[in-house]
Amino acid sequence: MNNRIYHVTIDILNHIMSFIVVYAIMGTVLLFFQISNLWILALIPLTGLLLSYIIRNQLKHIWSFLLIHLFLIIAVFLLSPSLLTKILFSVYMLFVTIYGLAQRLKDENLRRKNSSPSLLFLFLLLIVLNTQLQLIYLNTFLFQMTLLFIVFYFINSYLINFEQYFSLQQETSNVPFRQIKAANHTFIIFFLGITLVCMVSFTKLPVGRFVSLLINGGLSFLRWIFSFIRSSDNNVLPLDEERPNYTMDDYDFEEPLTTSPLMEYIQKILTVILAILTVAALIALLSYAVYKLYQAFYQDKRNLLRDNTEFLSPFDKREKLKRNVLHTRKRNSFLHWNQTYSDKIRKAFYKAVLSNKTSSLPDISATPLELSEYILSVKNLEKDVLKNNAEVITYYYEKARYAKEECNKEDLLEFKKLIH
Repeated sequence: MNNRIYHVTIDILNHIMSFIVVYAIMGTVLLFFQISNLWILALIPLTGLLLSYIIRNQLKHIWSFLLIHLFLIIAVFLLSPSLLTKILFSVYMLFVTIYGLAQRLKDENLRRKNSSPSLLFLFLLLIVLNTQLQLIYLNTFLFQMTLLFIVFYFINSYLINFEQYFSLQQETSNVPFRQIKAANHTFIIFFLGITLVCMVSFTKLPVGRFVSLLINGGLSFLRWIFSFIRSSDNNVLPLDEERPNYTMDDYDFEEPLTTSPLMEYIQKILTVILAILTVAALIALLSYAVYKLYQAFYQDKRNLLRDNTEFLSPFDKREKLKRNVLHTRKRNSFLHWNQTYSDKIRKAFYKAVLSNKTSSLPDISATPLELSEYILSVKNLEKDVLKNNAEVITYYYEKARYAKEECNKEDLLEFKKLIH
């Protein structure tokens, strides 16, 4: 299995999802200034984003990277039809250039991650904002962008899990890669098809009327309860001679009360939230159905195998590491956010290996002990001291990588003292 193709596909999907989120904001601005043809205009910055990704991976010199990106920004500026699109798309490409340069300078991360699903809340905020702006076609545009984001998110999650699982099974010769790959692709296409049909179909349902019916029913139920309370307080009626005789002139007829704008606004928000929760519940049910079908498929497949091989399902539950939050989670900002001490030890170990410029890099099959000796080779240590320190470094590294319990702050300080 070619992992390189999967890595590039996952990166491209992450870039497209980030573009969808940003373009939802730009589309709102464009519609506010009455600029239409949003889907055609999206091709300009999206093409620039994909070209930037290709440039970042192909070029080796920073001057050529910056020069070609400068031409790319100028091309996007010239191709944009209006002044507003020229400004928005050029600024976007400038940020793409800065981001691409930062990623180019970083070491390649072999473990791919998916975009955060919390970005969907941005689409919800834009829909709520449109209840005040009342822009034509904005809700339809945001729904289409949300639909694309969800579809790409599912595809990317599938590719990430698929690549990570089978990258661990490459050394196993009796795993039927092609059969499992074909079955997985068939299931994900079937699942996405059902998801698209359900999400599009739910836009045709009168969810607003259903929510209004629930609210009115709840208010009627409360009025019915309070009517019993009032009747119990006024169960004694005055005698006929004590009853005052009212005429029509004694009543002060007032104009009927109008509905509060705040209540209408809250009702619209509740309608949107209920629709989203309903769609999410249906997607969860469909996902569970596909999951059970997937398990049943491989259960039958396992029984039909002629040779006695053990099947490792991608849905096997792994025992999670017990993390001591008070000792291992040190929340800092930006790059150190939510890193454990084990993560920091492993990162420091990799940096120490790469920082040794005195000799060539060790073989890819080098053991942790050999890498530890390689780290300490730049120091003028005696043979016994070097061997002892290398064993201690190896202990901390293997504890950070393989042990169930997390490392603590003392382990990190002792590890850094040995490698520096």
